[in-house]
This record gives sequence, structure tokens and C-alpha cells, in this order.
Amino acid sequence: MPKIGESFAGGEFMLEGGTEPINAITGKEIETIESPGTEDVPAENQPEPAELYEYISGFMQDSGLKKVLDIEDIKVGCKIKIPADVCFEKGESVLRRDAYTIIDKLAVVMRILNGKIVIDANMGKTPKEYDLAISRAANICEFLVTKEDIEPHKVAIAGYHAAAATENMINITMFKK
Repeated sequence: MPKIGESFAGGEFMLEGGTEPINAITGKEIETIESPGTEDVPAENQPEPAELYEYISGFMQDSGLKKVLDIEDIKVGCKIKIPADVCFEKGESVLRRDAYTIIDKLAVVMRILNGKIVIDANMGKTPKEYDLAISRAANICEFLVTKEDIEPHKVAIAGYHAAAATENMINITMFKK
């Protein structure tokens, strides 16, 4: 966790004290850092914040991703739920070949939207599971940045402990701009 914290401005943890990363994130201002040469999609081509869920849901339907993934409309944007076993072998953090196709399709819409993206995983109940969840989120983030040309300032990773959670999901939250 200290390494992850160092990646944020001033070494401050983005997700401090809590088990719900989305609530922690919305409580803080998410600062936009402009990179030289960054070209965002013009504002007139961006979906309205109220239409984000419909836009992403329609994209997932058209691309065939709805067969594998689930999408949830949340107050701050959309949460895309990917079953961990679709992306990773049990106990591993290396992306499976099938995951490349899924993430490649998702990256199309991620490049279009200007909002922040947070990749998170339920860290389980043991320190070994914590490390695995963070490694999985970091590998997806690295793939998006290095292979899919998603701007690094748009992507963050998170891991959280939810004792009651039984889901084995990777969640990608796309925030409204």
C-alpha cells in the first residue's frame, strides 16, 4: 500500500480509512493533471454525465461484452464488473489471453471518455489475498496504460477489504466528468 500511496500527489493515499473505495474517492477532489500533447475527445462528443450509463451499456451491448460483463449505474458514474476467473487463473495475477480481448474492447470507450477510471478488487481476508488483489488491479492498469494508450493520469488502482463480500470480481469504475 505505501508504494501505491506514493503514486498519488504528495504521497497521500487516495482511499484512506474505509472499506468502500467509491465513497472515499467521492469525498475528495480528484485533481486533473494535463499531460503535454494530451488530446481529449471534444466536449461536444462526450456523453452527458446523466447519459454515461446508457452510453457505456449500449457500447457493451454492441461489442458483445454484456455476455461476459455486468454494468451497474452508480451515483458517481458506472461500475463494470468482471468475474476474476475471466481475467486470471486461480491464485494468479497474470492476465489471461481472454482478458486481453475484453480489456481491449473496454479500452475503446475508456479512451473516448474524459472521466477518471479506478480499477479495484476485493482483497479477501489474508495478507496474501491483499497482495494478489493489488497485483491484479495493477496489471490491468499497466495493460491499459502501456498497450491501450489510456492516459496514465486517468487511471488509478484500489484494493479494499470487505469482510462480508463473497464476490470474486474485478471492478472498473468510470467516473462522470
